[in-house]
Amino acid sequence: MPPNYGSEEPLIIRAQQGDAEAVAQLYEAHAPAVYRYVYFRVRDRQAAEDLTADVFVRMVEALPHFEYRGVPFAAWLFRVAHDRVVDHHRRADRRRAEPLPDTLMDGTADTEGAALETQSNAVLMGRLSELTDEQQAVLQLRFIEGYSLDQTASVLNKTQGAVKGLQHRALRQLARWLKRDA
Repeated sequence: MPPNYGSEEPLIIRAQQGDAEAVAQLYEAHAPAVYRYVYFRVRDRQAAEDLTADVFVRMVEALPHFEYRGVPFAAWLFRVAHDRVVDHHRRADRRRAEPLPDTLMDGTADTEGAALETQSNAVLMGRLSELTDEQQAVLQLRFIEGYSLDQTASVLNKTQGAVKGLQHRALRQLARWLKRDA
């Protein structure tokens, strides 16, 4: 669940003044969502962990210059995360193979069912990656992070109508692609 944005301004001010506990609270409040955001885009656990750590190092470095303007702190963090993901993809010279799920490696579960599920997930993830960055962000915030329409609009600095439109177009496009792929 997204953090309560109304209570962040005092926490940010404390963090800017060097309060380590406030920095830790900001990290704890936002790290899971930032990690999921990054992982969703790089699909590599180690890279996602490294990039998430880098986002928070940059947060600490930039805090003295950060100005709270009533926009959720998460919006700024997601922009930093987005920039780190773009840099990561620019540096990557080849795609990494997706690791096998544990159930396939130890052979204890329904291997055929797990393989089909992995294949279905790969098709869906591939199709999701073909959506625009804005559409991907809306779907991730709404359906993976559990943000409300209002919270998503605030994080992305968009109107609720724009978020609804992006969500509708993204879901409609995914449905068309997946129907064709079936």
